Amino acid sequence: MAGGKLPPRQKMIGMMYLVLTALLAMNVSKDILDAFILVNTGLEKTKSNFKDKNDSDYNSFEKSFNENKQKVEPYWNKAQDVRKSANEIVDYIDQIKANLIFQTDKLESLEKVRGKDANGKDTILGLKYVSSKDNYDIPTNILIGAEPGKPKSGELTASELKQKMEAFSNKLTGYVPAESIIAQSLKEVFDFSNKKDASGTDNNWESMNFYHIPLAAVITILSKMQTDVRNAESDVVKHLMSAIDASSFKFNKLAPAVIANSNYILVGDSFKADVFLAAFDTTQSPVIYYSKDGGDVDLTDPSNPTMKGAYDSLPNSADGKGLIRTKGNSEGEVTYKGLINIKAPGGKVMKFPWKTTFQVARPTTTISATKMNVFYIGVDNPVSVSAPGVPADKVRPSISNGSISKSGKDGYVVRVSNPGTAKITVNAEVDGSNKKMGDMEFRVKRIPNPVPYVGGKTGSETITLAQLKASATIQAKMENFDFDISVTVQSYVFSTSIQGAIVEEKIQGNRLAGKALDYINSAKKNQKFYFEKIQVKMPDGTVRELSPVSLKVI
Repeated sequence: MAGGKLPPRQKMIGMMYLVLTALLAMNVSKDILDAFILVNTGLEKTKSNFKDKNDSDYNSFEKSFNENKQKVEPYWNKAQDVRKSANEIVDYIDQIKANLIFQTDKLESLEKVRGKDANGKDTILGLKYVSSKDNYDIPTNILIGAEPGKPKSGELTASELKQKMEAFSNKLTGYVPAESIIAQSLKEVFDFSNKKDASGTDNNWESMNFYHIPLAAVITILSKMQTDVRNAESDVVKHLMSAIDASSFKFNKLAPAVIANSNYILVGDSFKADVFLAAFDTTQSPVIYYSKDGGDVDLTDPSNPTMKGAYDSLPNSADGKGLIRTKGNSEGEVTYKGLINIKAPGGKVMKFPWKTTFQVARPTTTISATKMNVFYIGVDNPVSVSAPGVPADKVRPSISNGSISKSGKDGYVVRVSNPGTAKITVNAEVDGSNKKMGDMEFRVKRIPNPVPYVGGKTGSETITLAQLKASATIQAKMENFDFDISVTVQSYVFSTSIQGAIVEEKIQGNRLAGKALDYINSAKKNQKFYFEKIQVKMPDGTVRELSPVSLKVI
């Protein structure tokens, strides 16, 4: 029971059990039986400590499960099964204890036996409070029956306990390798075969443990079995936790990665990139090869890629990254490729091909007006600004006459202030520093005057009386202008000749109203109507006077 293959904790428990067995063999008095109180108290404390320690392991296990459910879930489900089974059998043994004390001490109810301790944990009445510690007839009758060679079956008997313990042992054995130390320990601790007593008589497991044994010893033996259960639970759960990463890297995916500050550099600048395994182990540095002078990677055998031609290895940083540091001395595309070799758990070398390409170009920029090469005051002038090879969020345009702001993914809006010119200058963040990429100058103009219309006519034209009467407003239209803007007439002066006399009316707004409308409604053939001093307010804030409209009724 204290064999060399058992862990130290199990050896200690076995030694206590040997002392217990020796005391039983001595046919000790009731006073000496009180010594079992000390042994049982120690076992109960050990059982509680195991429970707390196991709960701590489960908490750590659950944290790993929440961080990587896909990887940990198969092991976590097994651990939960072990936890459930262990709790069930420990609780079942507590039921046996409570029933034995209840019936042997002839207590009023089971509630007098089972309860909660000061820490709120389930507990059984302590042996020191049991008066019938030396009684062996009742425990024997409850657990074994009258014939030790044929233990009785049924609820809360030794036979039922054996069945449950065997099922628990078989379940845990299925979760560990057959030849492992844990499997051997489970086999020895949960051994339910017949044993010979001191006289050489062959006894079954039930009688060997519980026949004709005083209550104090029976309770102590049951406590020892509970510590065996908790100890086995601990060993198997620790094995399941360690099995998660036993044959894999410390991460769940391996992929070669090449991360460069930029895949586009300017002549004279340096290309910088880090080549590494994306979830790498900082305790070991991979060997990273790269081709040079026409060398290449041979992928004929995908399971064993090799370098061919000229190649070399990259220097490694302290955290296992391979470092590429090279200058772009001439324009064009530059390609690096190679292999990342790393030793996996178990000693096998794994190889990962990698490749990266970058462009070397001269400084340049592209600036174009979306509408035309003129900016107009008072409207949003859309502009696209980019610098080849530079991410959009690293481009910093500015303007000399007005403002420029972001609009959309690559677009900008320009608002200009004064007629003349405006220069857009583009800077960009390249390799950590601010570089000027180029500039472009634009003309700045005011929005052209709109053209006034009355009844669809402008300038000096003829109009039918019906058309004129149908006209409700004076309109100001932007002709041949690419921006969609709306201009409204604020006021105008209306005039006509009545019986040789010129009459004028100043009208506010753009509608044909007041006396002007009366004169139009009573118009005669060949009568002329004049719309002059037409005032409009433009989007740039200026008020402008448009050319007059002269209409002759036909």
